[in-house]
Amino acid sequence: MADDEKKIFIDEGWKAQVAREKEEARAKAEQHDGDAPDAAAADAPATPEPEADAIEPNFSGLVDSLAMQGLIALGVIGPKDAKEVYVDIASARFIIDTLMMLREKTSGNLTPDETGHLSSALAELQRFYVARAQQVQEQALKQAGVDLNNLRAPKQ
Repeated sequence: MADDEKKIFIDEGWKAQVAREKEEARAKAEQHDGDAPDAAAADAPATPEPEADAIEPNFSGLVDSLAMQGLIALGVIGPKDAKEVYVDIASARFIIDTLMMLREKTSGNLTPDETGHLSSALAELQRFYVARAQQVQEQALKQAGVDLNNLRAPKQ
């Protein structure tokens, strides 16, 4: 990987958006949990949480794991107290390409839910990738001394 592909950005807007989305998801989950439970469910004994070793791997977990790696590479997810975000465009591109290959190789062998989950994770990563790639390009132009406000289309 070339050094110009790895950039550090200070991007508080993305972090705030992710924090807001997490809070909305948490509130939605609490609201869903607060709905009136069935009487039978209230009388049923609580089932113990499975131990980490007992959790079965599944396709959605694989997709989520790869998507998480992509979001980290794009700097969307990072350490809480970080003031700078590390962006690795090449790694993010590799993960997106891996998910696209996975979609192609599993075509016709997935449930509709699995297909939808893979497609939505891939679309989200691609959306973030395009935004970050534009930021990296703009940053490279600024570092090269190019004034982005004075760029004009060539005269014909």
